[in-house]
Amino acid sequence: MPSIHNDKGTSTPTSAPSLESLIAALSKLPPLEPSAQALLDRARSILTSGPPLSMNVELADGEELPVALHTLNQGAVWACLLGGGANPDLEDRVLKDNLMRRPRDRETHDKIRNALTPEAKCLWFLCRKFFFTFNVAEKDGECCQGTGYKSYYHHRMYVGRLFMLGTANHTALTRVRMPRALEVYSNRISHIARTPKGMWGWGTSGLQRPDRLTFPACPKVAELEASLPPWEKHGMVTGVSIERCQTFILTPVGTVMAGYNAGWFRGPIEENRHRFHPVAVPSGFVPDHIMHVGPFNAATVILSMGDRQMISGRNDYGQLGLGHDDDMTRFGDLPFRVDRIMISQTSYFSIFPSGRQLLFAGRVRPHIAQSGLLPGFSERDKCITATPLRFPERVKGFFSAFSRMIWVTEGVTHYYEDENRTIVPIEAIAVNGYPLRFCDSTGQWFKAVGESDGVAELVECEVAESWEDIIPVDFDQSPQS
Repeated sequence: MPSIHNDKGTSTPTSAPSLESLIAALSKLPPLEPSAQALLDRARSILTSGPPLSMNVELADGEELPVALHTLNQGAVWACLLGGGANPDLEDRVLKDNLMRRPRDRETHDKIRNALTPEAKCLWFLCRKFFFTFNVAEKDGECCQGTGYKSYYHHRMYVGRLFMLGTANHTALTRVRMPRALEVYSNRISHIARTPKGMWGWGTSGLQRPDRLTFPACPKVAELEASLPPWEKHGMVTGVSIERCQTFILTPVGTVMAGYNAGWFRGPIEENRHRFHPVAVPSGFVPDHIMHVGPFNAATVILSMGDRQMISGRNDYGQLGLGHDDDMTRFGDLPFRVDRIMISQTSYFSIFPSGRQLLFAGRVRPHIAQSGLLPGFSERDKCITATPLRFPERVKGFFSAFSRMIWVTEGVTHYYEDENRTIVPIEAIAVNGYPLRFCDSTGQWFKAVGESDGVAELVECEVAESWEDIIPVDFDQSPQS
């Protein structure tokens, strides 16, 4: 508008007189073309009444917010922006995660950069409502990611809207075509969503297209689902557990499972292992909680119904602690209480916290025999009955793996690897492998550079790229005979 353009002005008018003069100047303009006049009228409205708002607006009785994008609820705003290409990863965590996991997979790195561009972050800053929505979704939403061979999977969910990025098939975050998700259960390989219209599942490879889960081999579950109203199918599920290549679903009419080594849990069945079948438990046992740990070839599963617990899984070394090493074909009653399963991807033994003590069952590995915590057992022995580990002091932290065991007492960390013992003069909360490093409660990392009389000599070092957490516990000193 050349008639009022001032090329020497450098500031925006904010005082009342300057705004009034601007409004007066705009009102003297002759009628413009319709599209230009609409923009001019909008500018005059903002100058006189302020911009339209959607946050902290007090509405009079009967008054409603205008129909506009910025007045939608937060879930709808978030979904619209993601559907329009907004990049929700302001800190580039997805790319950083893939760079760390697959530093040489440049093709996948480029696909992530193209899908989540820096320019697309700007959409969140167009107005206060958009940025507020972003922050709420970051706080209350969910995300999951995982790396495959020359591919990367990532999804984000907020108030039931799920967007997926699979670099093998997608060029951008894409809305998943299924009913609104209430929960998503994931294990980096497989994903199951509980929705008001039933269960949906998909994987991180292939077309990554969700399909409706059905239960043709589970007549009680199928009957329950059919009896529920169309938008209340989520009531058929009380819990889900996915570990590697096994999935368990808890329902009000029993537990079903699909996956590898299903014979341990439901007996020998020749049908497709990808189809769900009821697990073998006594009549009337309907669990309300599940503990499921380990890879498919060494899984341990405990089902709980109130105070009653039943267990099954791999048992060739007696690692279930039942007093025998027979193969399992159904769940059996636990003769002791288990608070959690504390094993770390090992097929040889199990460790169960029970009250204020740790119970061991299975084949005795060298580091366990050398630790002295299992008196009466030598290397390669089978401990088929769950037996308490005997600690000479109160234990504050614990970690166990295939060839390592760590426990923390007052001011000291005891580290055993195979037949080697190291005393670390700090209370560690995390450990890294090679070179051996420990993290204390302040977050400072230390590297072992030598030993003196069996005690590690430590120096401060940088943060480890990966580590294992030492689990906080509180176990009593064992009675000394």
